[in-house]
Amino acid sequence: MKKTLLTLFAGLTLTFGYALNATDFTANDCASVSHNLFTELAAGKVVVITWVMPCSACIASASTAANTVIGMGNPNVVFYLVDDYANTNCTSLSSWASTNSITANAKFSNATISMADYGTAGMPKTIVIGTSGFVTYNVNGTISQTALQNAINSGLTGVKENNTVNFALNVFPNPAVKNTKITYTLATNAEVTIDVMNVLGEKVSTVSLGKLSVGKQEYELNIEALSVGSYLIKLSAGEASETVKITVTE
Repeated sequence: MKKTLLTLFAGLTLTFGYALNATDFTANDCASVSHNLFTELAAGKVVVITWVMPCSACIASASTAANTVIGMGNPNVVFYLVDDYANTNCTSLSSWASTNSITANAKFSNATISMADYGTAGMPKTIVIGTSGFVTYNVNGTISQTALQNAINSGLTGVKENNTVNFALNVFPNPAVKNTKITYTLATNAEVTIDVMNVLGEKVSTVSLGKLSVGKQEYELNIEALSVGSYLIKLSAGEASETVKITVTE
């Protein structure tokens, strides 16, 4: 049954243009600053990338991506403008962006950041990589500001809502088949809820555990009803929360 669901899920993934996991890279931008993707994600950032030629056909999508990120005013969301095949130098790329009022947190002419990691190349191509390493948006050509913003919001799901709290949240086994044990530590008595979400940040199930006491806690979560794939487990205690990724296998 899970194999059937995995096949169906894979088909849906292709239909909507989503790749499941981001590919790490370390690359210098046009200001000679080094960026490591997974380091950015681990710091709670959502990374929006648009590849351009650059050309006139790329202006609208690159501008929409840049303006959406700027308009959100969220320091945890960054925009990277990348030359498609690193065959346009940084001076020309930066000049094109400036001429068309496209503002990016970083510009790159570096083949390490490859469109090939995310399916068919496009001109332009825009992706959103969420904090948990999932690609929540993957579109060639014209993009929708509303869809892009929704994808960014989904990508932010993995950000701790209260970064001063560390629950030492862990799930084991991971990957898991039928059950996984969730362990965490409470610093204060709190109402605890566990949400299971898909890669788009949509809730699949919720478990309310009531008010629990200070100290180490554990809960065995039944995941047998979930199809094979990756999910997010979000623990909320009071006003704080923390999220981890889990993979469900056969």
